Amino acid sequence: MGGRRASGRVANYRGFSKAADRFWELSGGITSCGECGQVMETHAKMYRTRPSKKEIHYYRCRLGLRRKELCSNNKCVRADKTHEAVWELVSGLLKEPESLREGHEKMVETERHGLHGDPDREKKAWLDKLAEVERKRSGFFDLGAEGLIDREELKTKLAALEETQETAKRELETLDGRHERLRDLEHEKDVLLESYAGMMPEALDGLAPEERHRVYKMLRLTVLVRPDGTLEVNGIFGRQGLGTLEPTRM
Repeated sequence: MGGRRASGRVANYRGFSKAADRFWELSGGITSCGECGQVMETHAKMYRTRPSKKEIHYYRCRLGLRRKELCSNNKCVRADKTHEAVWELVSGLLKEPESLREGHEKMVETERHGLHGDPDREKKAWLDKLAEVERKRSGFFDLGAEGLIDREELKTKLAALEETQETAKRELETLDGRHERLRDLEHEKDVLLESYAGMMPEALDGLAPEERHRVYKMLRLTVLVRPDGTLEVNGIFGRQGLGTLEPTRM
């Protein structure tokens, strides 16, 4: 597959888990507690079976297990069952990609609407504002050096310029972020539809966990796990409810 462009589009992105020496394809901020919203942690537990031991992997809410007064979700869901249910939904969409195309186009259109007016003109205006701040700051220092304004007045004027400068920087970062998200969305649409959606069904079903994780990120996938084991999946395709998994108390 083509390499994915590095991006800062997910501000709260968390690194994926390799707990128990395995790749957790729904880690990295994808799976969250449906009760408190906290990102669910990964956990492995060893069970005694004859004639050997067996390790079972789970997703669980850290807050629910440690601070029950803040979150009542103190149960876990098996990772293998969760992975299977989510991938069955997503792979089905990839095998019939028209809904993905529509979802991506809607999200791209939403991002474009966020770039109201003329983005290039708006960016130039804020860059001009930054240049103006520098000119005024230099002028105020000159006035202070010549004794035309006292120290307190100089301090007040510089503080006002500092506030204007920070506002301009924030606005420029917002504009750049929207442009980057739009570029990434358009790029990911091509990757999903041309690379993954074009795969043979058996090849798609055989994707490694790392590749599935990549697909989930491009789909803006989030998975909510309710205390009763109900899964709710959201992404560019909208909201989908999955079956209920049997939760386990730890």
